[in-house]
Amino acid sequence: MTRHIDTFIDDSKSVDELRRAKVNRTDERGAVGVPVFLTAEELEQQGIDPEETDEVLLRVEDGFLLLDHVDPDE
Repeated sequence: MTRHIDTFIDDSKSVDELRRAKVNRTDERGAVGVPVFLTAEELEQQGIDPEETDEVLLRVEDGFLLLDHVDPDE
């Protein structure tokens, strides 16, 4: 089991799809990060309507990648 912020996730179950992403690097800085791509269905599973949403907020908290709606007033 993997501890998530608000629940335990059974990581022994199979996943629908695995994806790989290469770490982006520059000559000046070395490793700078990795891109993340989520499908429309995966966004919906996170409570985000991909048809009505143009932008999402991504943040890393306690080692977890979290998605949220963007406040249009910010």
